[in-house]
Amino acid sequence: MSNVLIRDLPDGDLDELKVAAAARNMSLQGYLLETIRAQADHIRRHAALDRTTRRFHGRPTVTDEDRKAVLDAVDAAHADRAVQLGGDPAQ
Repeated sequence: MSNVLIRDLPDGDLDELKVAAAARNMSLQGYLLETIRAQADHIRRHAALDRTTRRFHGRPTVTDEDRKAVLDAVDAAHADRAVQLGGDPAQ
């Protein structure tokens, strides 16, 4: 794993980060690592969405009727699975 050194961080910002970490019962290092990993995940998701957007650019859009049919099928599948698991199909 890599290490990072951040220079010239304003004291007030560091204090805020320490308070936020303590509020989550985390060390400052753990809090910062979690924050950086979340940001990296965010960047990866946006890159994937950008690739998908480029791939579908210029293709015809899905009609509202087709979109509704797919969403209705997903809802029905979820309800069926809830019944199979002994749950409430309305959830």
